[in-house]
Amino acid sequence: MTGLLSKGEREFFNGEKEPDDPDGYRRNARYRARKRIEQIEQDLELLEEAGEDDIVAEFHQQFSRVGQLEREVNRLREQVDESSDSE
Repeated sequence: MTGLLSKGEREFFNGEKEPDDPDGYRRNARYRARKRIEQIEQDLELLEEAGEDDIVAEFHQQFSRVGQLEREVNRLREQVDESSDSE
C-alpha cells in the first residue's frame, strides 16, 4: 500500500535500499511525498464538500499535532492511574 511513501521509498529511508544515485533518489522521493500531501489536501476538501465530515475529522484527529498531544496526555494519565492503583 502506498501512503506518503512507496514500498521502495520506505526501504530507501530505512537504509534497506541503495540506489545508484542516492541523492537523486532522495530528491525524487521528497518531491513525490510533497505531491501526495497536496493530493491529500485536495481529497480532504472534496470529502468535506461531499459532506463526509466524519472522515475529515478522523483524519485531522489522527494526524494533527493537537490529536497527538491528546493521545500522549491520555497515555500519561493512564500510567499515573496505574501507578496510583498499585500503591
